[in-house]
Amino acid sequence: MKKIIRSLLALTLMGTLVACGANQGQETNSASNSNPAASTSGETGSGKLKIGMSNSILSIDFFVALKQGVEQGAAKHGFELINTNANGDAAKQVADIEDLIQKGVDAIIVNPQDVDAIVPAIEKANQANIPVIALDRGASAGKLLSFIETDNVEMGRKAADFIAEKLKERYGEYKGNVVELEGLLGSTAARDRGKGFNEQMKEKYPNIKIIARQAADFNQEKALNVMTNILQANPQIDAVFGHNDDNTVGAANAIDQAGRFKPIGDKEHIIIIGIDGTRQAIQAIKDGRIDATISQVPIEMGELAVDYIKQALVDKKPVEEHTYTRNFLVTKENVDKEKLWATELKTN
Repeated sequence: MKKIIRSLLALTLMGTLVACGANQGQETNSASNSNPAASTSGETGSGKLKIGMSNSILSIDFFVALKQGVEQGAAKHGFELINTNANGDAAKQVADIEDLIQKGVDAIIVNPQDVDAIVPAIEKANQANIPVIALDRGASAGKLLSFIETDNVEMGRKAADFIAEKLKERYGEYKGNVVELEGLLGSTAARDRGKGFNEQMKEKYPNIKIIARQAADFNQEKALNVMTNILQANPQIDAVFGHNDDNTVGAANAIDQAGRFKPIGDKEHIIIIGIDGTRQAIQAIKDGRIDATISQVPIEMGELAVDYIKQALVDKKPVEEHTYTRNFLVTKENVDKEKLWATELKTN
């Protein structure tokens, strides 16, 4: 009888061990199959990579396009993405980034509202060993994994050259009265675009006068109001350079409302050029209300930022610390031929 009991106990124990082994095998297979592309996607060994995106504002197409690029990049690599919107408030942006740090993100992509105000947030991310990539606008301090932007100085110089050549066509020489509508003071984009434009004018076209220079903050409504006042104070204006397309669309609206719009080719036409390549600017170029814009590639910029995060955190490879993405002039002659981010921007 004792032998029978011992045999039954042994069989029971053996069955238990086999069952445990089977369960362990099922759990291992489940984990390994949950992400078959873990070595090439958003896995870091402790789960899906989590990225925080701190947007400065999302009421402007350009920044919506940056966000779209980041979203497309995150989807491509299988990363989790948390988006925040500071809505133009530098203090809120700092708070947003602090919240992303608390949520345990693995990396942060930020489009800073202000070059100085963003520094404490970047430094907190540095202390938490969370890499930070800045898009379009940089920071005056703190350590960045990478800064991805368009060469704003170069675009400012291109705008100066465009206006100068148009004025030479009109007057036979480089002369005329120009208005500069500046971007958001405190942003690297406004600083560098203004620098490139004014340096080029001073060095190459000293007889062209900048008769008015005022901040419009990359804001269409403010640009309309600022330009309205400038038009009232200056009976002779030959050209307007806006630091972005919202500035130039606002300026074009002010010129219309003041009754001073003349078609391209008219000797009294006010030449207008901006920067970015937004949908409104592209349509205004087609309609002959604006002469040109210098288009950036914000969707590509956003995707590149996520590529860099994968390269640094998944592939464990170094990334470029400072990258300039491409830019190009858009006029009525090539507006229907170029690949434009404005046409790729998704609408809600």
